[in-house]
Amino acid sequence: MSRLTYAHIHEFCWAELCAADWRIAKPFYCALFGWEFDDERGANGDFYTNFKKQDDIISGMYEMGDEKKSARVQSVWQAYVAVMNVDASVAYAEKLGGKLVRGPYDIGEAGRMAVISDPSGAQLTLWQAKQHIGSRRAFEANTPYWHELACRNSKQNEAFYAQLFGWHSIHQTVEGLEYAIFSNDEHALAGMVEMTEAWSPTVPSHWMMYFAVLDCDAVAKKAAGLGAKVCVPPKDIPEVGRYAVICDPQGAFFSIIESKMDTITP
Repeated sequence: MSRLTYAHIHEFCWAELCAADWRIAKPFYCALFGWEFDDERGANGDFYTNFKKQDDIISGMYEMGDEKKSARVQSVWQAYVAVMNVDASVAYAEKLGGKLVRGPYDIGEAGRMAVISDPSGAQLTLWQAKQHIGSRRAFEANTPYWHELACRNSKQNEAFYAQLFGWHSIHQTVEGLEYAIFSNDEHALAGMVEMTEAWSPTVPSHWMMYFAVLDCDAVAKKAAGLGAKVCVPPKDIPEVGRYAVICDPQGAFFSIIESKMDTITP
């Protein structure tokens, strides 16, 4: 078990689901991962859900606005990276070829945030922590574990993240594809794969969220029983682990992984 007590700068710190209907999404994820929850009502009257594991917050969820619902926008998991100064990071991201999508703005006393897109269009949220540091657990079952960028023009993105966050990268071959692994001076943080012609041209560049599990097959089967679609059935990657890709009942994609790279505690 690893409890987090502060935001680790330039590391992923929070996972947030933008759901079409939070009343459907909440019981699905609580049943799948054994999460508890707290609902908070914001100043605008909307609810925000904090998913919890044994009283420690793990991830969050909010319901998308009516305009997005009318446009049939798909539910999506969003990744947050901790930064020292959101405004400065946004300015630097724009200088490097990224774009500002939303913000920056304060979330009460919790922190300050902005959503950016990298040169390929993949969106990422920058988080300047105040009272809310992000997820309180790491390297445990049913917590966010790995993040993977699927994009076009991966070389440009590799340079973008190296300069924006100071990430290093090494290249490996995974399932016949070149795979970049981003890391800081301490440990690996994320992966990146080039979207080839095998990908539908309608699929945009995106960050995929991976949750650590102890039994990939069991969790995938459970997800299907709860109404999700198992898009990629459990499969092994040598020396990495066993993973599956799941689409929840409202269309949000995420992955689960039974890791061989790290010790994952219950």
